[in-house]
Amino acid sequence: MIDVKINDGKFEISGTFDFGYMGTYKDEQISFHSEVEEVKEWDIVGEMEFECDEEFAKFLTEYYNNFEKKIQENIKQVNDNFLQKIISGFNDVGAFFWEIDEITIKENIPEEAEEDYGVIYDPYDDKITEIEDEFYETPNDGSIEKTDVEAFIRKSFPMLNLDRLIQGVVPEYLGLHDGSVSFQCSDDFGEEVLCGAYDELDEELTFTDWHNF
Repeated sequence: MIDVKINDGKFEISGTFDFGYMGTYKDEQISFHSEVEEVKEWDIVGEMEFECDEEFAKFLTEYYNNFEKKIQENIKQVNDNFLQKIISGFNDVGAFFWEIDEITIKENIPEEAEEDYGVIYDPYDDKITEIEDEFYETPNDGSIEKTDVEAFIRKSFPMLNLDRLIQGVVPEYLGLHDGSVSFQCSDDFGEEVLCGAYDELDEELTFTDWHNF
């Protein structure tokens, strides 16, 4: 949970925001990208009026803590959407992720992969595309039943050390926006998979703006 305060017309944020596999963001990693007076004009504020900045800060604290709570209540789909972005990225470019020692279980790599990376991806190309379409600009708030992406990756890509990949996510910045939150993260094994990876989630927990590298 976070605590928003306003001192001398500036936001001060303390506490943590748990974003699942995208990491836990803390204190100075969390920020608004707008000034106090601008935030007072946001849609989430609407016609509400506040007697003082302390009251406004309390409203914002409650709003974003409820946002975090909603993410945690739907953490499976949120995490799966993040993993979907990663595996789709691998598939799109034919990434030789098995050349990254820290996220590779070498004994599970087919010998043919040295000559043809298609051995890794081709059997699952259609399924990865199907999952990508399933998660593209759709809510992750539990209103739509979706594929268990983590289970699919673990079964289909046994040479990928998914646990190490997840453990290696380094949270960098979390943005508080008008009706949305954004994250940026990288990885701790040379930024080979995630480098300034960014997305923004709206109130339905839809991923709306994925960037990586």
